[in-house]
Amino acid sequence: MLAFLDIPVADTLCDPLALRVEGWVHGAADHADIAAVEIYTAGELIGATRALAVRPDVNTALNLPAGTRTGFQIDAHFAAAVFDAPLALSLIVAFADGHRSPALLTRTVHTVARDYRQNHFGILLDATTVAIQRRGNVFATGPSLPDPSAVVAALLARHLPSAPARVIDVGCGVGSYGRGLLAHGYDWHGAEVSVSDCAALTRAGLPHSHVTGSHLPFPDAAFDAAMAIEVLEHIDEPSAFLTEIRRVAPRQLIVSVPNSELLSYLHD
Repeated sequence: MLAFLDIPVADTLCDPLALRVEGWVHGAADHADIAAVEIYTAGELIGATRALAVRPDVNTALNLPAGTRTGFQIDAHFAAAVFDAPLALSLIVAFADGHRSPALLTRTVHTVARDYRQNHFGILLDATTVAIQRRGNVFATGPSLPDPSAVVAALLARHLPSAPARVIDVGCGVGSYGRGLLAHGYDWHGAEVSVSDCAALTRAGLPHSHVTGSHLPFPDAAFDAAMAIEVLEHIDEPSAFLTEIRRVAPRQLIVSVPNSELLSYLHD
């Protein structure tokens, strides 16, 4: 098997509580059997992903088919880390039948000197705060944005199945991501509770449904993937909301929420 880590660079300073690991793996004849990419340190699993993405540069270099998924991104979290000390990372692949590869590569980095759990980060990292923090707790709420985030658009391109996959955009607003996905050949459909946003979608000629927020008017498994971009923080009952999305798009859901840089600190 072949593997490479782009991030972190060897000997760089890293926060072990919020450690981004990016790279690629390719398993030759066994590639289709890869179930997860895992990161270990001192024998402890500190991060994993089952979502591989297309890396055009890798496919070109290895002469692989254009849609081959080799890239990964992992947000690792090592709660027992020693700060201001070396940290050895090992990359391992787990396969569908349950067996794991030996370490495909190791990389040593250096942990930062400060344990940020001891710093004051406000209510979101206060251990006594147990309520879900929604958008109103973090940002002011304004109208739906007409222009997509370039970062989110790039991540959608990286992680969505290939066009012409059927994609339901739950809480699509005025269709800022729909226009681009339709232009790239996706069978995109918006779902929106706002009457004014639905009117804007109609004016733009974008396919959509006005929904109640508790029910999606589609049959089971109607879509190959779902997306909910800056939506989950608005929802009073996240579990029921996610269950309904899973019913109509059981294979994949891509979610974007505010303040994602804190997710590794909220790991527990």
